[in-house]
Amino acid sequence: MPCDPANNRVIRFALGDLAEQVEGFWQRWPEARADEAGVQFASADGAGCLRLPLVGPRAEPLERIGDYCERLPGDCQNHDEVQLLLLLRAGAMAFGCWRGAELVQHKAVRKYVVRGSGKAQSTHLKTRGKSRYGSRLRLQNWRRLLTETNERMRDCEKQFGPFDRVFYAAPVRVFSELFDADPIPPFSRDARLQKVPMHVHRPDHDELLRVHDLLQRGSVELPA
Repeated sequence: MPCDPANNRVIRFALGDLAEQVEGFWQRWPEARADEAGVQFASADGAGCLRLPLVGPRAEPLERIGDYCERLPGDCQNHDEVQLLLLLRAGAMAFGCWRGAELVQHKAVRKYVVRGSGKAQSTHLKTRGKSRYGSRLRLQNWRRLLTETNERMRDCEKQFGPFDRVFYAAPVRVFSELFDADPIPPFSRDARLQKVPMHVHRPDHDELLRVHDLLQRGSVELPA
């Protein structure tokens, strides 16, 4: 049964406190199970809900909370797991690669690809048609940005190994165009991909760190 946040109080916690929070939730609701996505546990009556930090160990679909608790590592950090976080929008890209808790590579790039109206040039052409020199320049920069993004991520994969998980924040059309670029991304549309479930500002290094910090936080909803 899904949680009812309107009647609950919310306690937020960091990844390092995950084991303690899971054990406490298990003691209170031993029948709790994970959802289909493996990102949260809910009590059978919907009175309590435990949302896992997204960068932490993921639960199996419908896994019992006791089983999850017993297999958690002591510090809840996947030390050997390689995770990628990509923030992408028209004219700006930022990505970071973490191995465990260590940021091992990162890059932020901006290019002139946005019209004065604030609309991305690729979007404008699909809705309005003809292009002049300024729009051609913006399109060229956009394509270069996509190519550079994929090249940098592929180089990162060669250096640190295949990504175990990929978190991304990008508009649907922009993310689709990333897969049409040459070269293509070093990942496919599979279970490793997870969209960032929060608002993301214009990509840069500070925003990359802010979003990653939020991905390391979970929450517990308890009856008020």
